[in-house]
Amino acid sequence: MSSRILLLLLVLTSLAASETMTVFFIDPGYADYSGDAILVMTPSGRNYLIDGGDRGQNPPWDCGCSRVFPLLDSLGIDRLDGIVATHPHTDHIGGLIYVLDRVGADVVWDSGLWSSSYVYGNFLEAVEDCGAVLETPRMGDTLDWGSGLEVVVLHPQDPLDPGNVNNASIVLRIAFSEISFLFAGDLETDGGEDLILAAVSSGRLGPIASNVLKVGHHGSFTSTSTPWLAAISPDWAAIEVGAGNPFGHPHGEVLARLMGRDISIFRTDLDGTFYIATDGESLFYNTLPGGGAEPERPRGLIAYPSPCSDHVTFAWADDGRSSVVRVVNLAGETVRAWETTESPIDWNLSLEEGSLASPGLYAVVRESGGGENCVEYFAVVR
Repeated sequence: MSSRILLLLLVLTSLAASETMTVFFIDPGYADYSGDAILVMTPSGRNYLIDGGDRGQNPPWDCGCSRVFPLLDSLGIDRLDGIVATHPHTDHIGGLIYVLDRVGADVVWDSGLWSSSYVYGNFLEAVEDCGAVLETPRMGDTLDWGSGLEVVVLHPQDPLDPGNVNNASIVLRIAFSEISFLFAGDLETDGGEDLILAAVSSGRLGPIASNVLKVGHHGSFTSTSTPWLAAISPDWAAIEVGAGNPFGHPHGEVLARLMGRDISIFRTDLDGTFYIATDGESLFYNTLPGGGAEPERPRGLIAYPSPCSDHVTFAWADDGRSSVVRVVNLAGETVRAWETTESPIDWNLSLEEGSLASPGLYAVVRESGGGENCVEYFAVVR
């Protein structure tokens, strides 16, 4: 590997680990499955998973196996620093069992609301088997997710209501410098959002304004009230929802509230897996800081479409010079390479051993015969 390519890989690793916070909103949909599955990569290089999607037998499917683990693998994450199981519904914890078995975690935060379901029982067994510490955070607690971040627990508070599992959801506000994200789990308006707003009003909690809102309960009308949106005042909204869910999520009432406040909406049912990155000052959709919120293509190299699901095209000005083109993952590994004098290259995501590239964030690197290096980022989704 040339020194220039090695230097580029070090830059990629730095962008992914120490200069940005990157949040992957993982597509939880398959057939009529839905759920939440979110990966947070912190500025200090830690990795946290908030929920893991569903698992079931009709049809057989496991979001942890099919969506979450491949993403972790593509990013070179072999153990998680922590997992947040927001509440014990299967569409949030089902996929965590596979992830705990294959990857494990140092800490697991659980709402503490007991469930008699076999999935919850299997989840607790997986937590114990991987050696994770099990903790039950409460309103006002702060979590240590590394330098540069302030992570505040906004919910739940005791006593928990066993009659409403959604309102046991762990709700987090994560702030990185001037940018903040609020992850609302499946929190509903009555008995959930109203309790947080009351705590803010009384001074028990500080302001909850956030630039990005992970919309509660997959966009159900039972959540995301007008007072809630007024208090958070987000610029962007992310909705975790399966395209084939039988509940009609996201509901029109919620979309209307978001659009009425001119909030940009991103949805896994329409966009697939996507990511939002920040350098602490600005937000970037499906690109890293340096690319701009609306990515400006680097001179000499483009990758499209991004995100891609079955193919991607790499193109540059065809100057007749010999080029080495490499696809690099964030672990610094070259997963595919070509030597060519012609542009473009159409890649069907196949690897040399016959498998397909895992979902995740990649860079394509072109090193020309004249010594010029170009790089572009792109995402692979399923």
